[in-house]
Amino acid sequence: MALENAADYTVRWFDPGDRDPFVDLYNDTFGGGSDEWFQWKYVDNPRVAHVPILVASANGEFAGARAQVPFLMRTGEETALAMRFGDTMVHPDHRRRGVFSRLTERALDHYGEMPVEFCYNCPNDLSRPGFLKAGGEVVAHLPSFYRVQRPSALAAATDSLPVSVASRAAAPAARTYLDGRDRLATVPEEVTVIEHGEMPISLLADLYQRGYPSSVHAVRDEPFLAWRYQNPKWEYRAFSATTDGRTDAAIVTGTQTDADGVTTANIVDVLPLASSDRRDTALRALLANVTEEFRDADLLAYCGTAIPRSLLADHGFHFDGAFPLDRVTSPTKLVAYDLGDGDPPWSPGGVDVSGPRGWGLSYVELDAR
Repeated sequence: MALENAADYTVRWFDPGDRDPFVDLYNDTFGGGSDEWFQWKYVDNPRVAHVPILVASANGEFAGARAQVPFLMRTGEETALAMRFGDTMVHPDHRRRGVFSRLTERALDHYGEMPVEFCYNCPNDLSRPGFLKAGGEVVAHLPSFYRVQRPSALAAATDSLPVSVASRAAAPAARTYLDGRDRLATVPEEVTVIEHGEMPISLLADLYQRGYPSSVHAVRDEPFLAWRYQNPKWEYRAFSATTDGRTDAAIVTGTQTDADGVTTANIVDVLPLASSDRRDTALRALLANVTEEFRDADLLAYCGTAIPRSLLADHGFHFDGAFPLDRVTSPTKLVAYDLGDGDPPWSPGGVDVSGPRGWGLSYVELDAR
């Protein structure tokens, strides 16, 4: 008998036998899955003791999955457990039968009964309607900034012939422009930048504690940081800046070359998150070092608010919500789901998360990077 709708499917929690079909379907749907990646993302995460994946099956066949990644978030002076929805997928043979909606609704029902204050994700244009239908709301556009070092890298992300032609013509001008920006940028001579041979977990955790915003962001403690930078899809490096024997700031980068041969270097995190005179001076030296260190990358990218926009502009980073990048990129739309019992709602820790000012996310909380 043919399956007609979601009621014909069993929705249950992940068991070990689901691992291979999950990775296989992930590879067919998104690409880039592996056993090592699955172990890191869903088994080794330090915030929960279970594998937070819901599975849909029918007649013993793996039909789809709804995966969550847990984050301990700081909201104001309190902490709250949150779930980032991601890697939702339905096998082609089982699509258009309500499986996606049922998986999402089941996840929200379950976590609504648990000590989880909210869920969030950044779905693409195709999947966003399903998440909004399940009760999510677009609460912010996460600000992203790009330093385009090889304009043809943008052409790889678009099917536009004019963009492709223009990008090839713009390549020499782009390099000249960026070199000029770097020469004009103020770099403090009294700051020493060093690269760490391995991720300095204790140092990063200490820098986080020196200053963080009231807006929602992931707690950077040692267990989390030790897990976060084990993502096998990216190569991470850490740089710190010292003045008079005191370390004032650090930057973590992540680099990946995709299937199109485009190499992207992300500024994944900046610590401390909160501004101070010493931190901001150190950031000038760190950003100058990073742009030189990743001179051969096609794109440098940053998502967040910890680095002042003026400093990013000094080194040729452009906001994706303004010309010219708004013509070839799409804003990262943050969708959130309120599961708390706050009064008023949407206010864990007294922080209003119904609008963009309540959020301080970066690539750290977007675990795909």
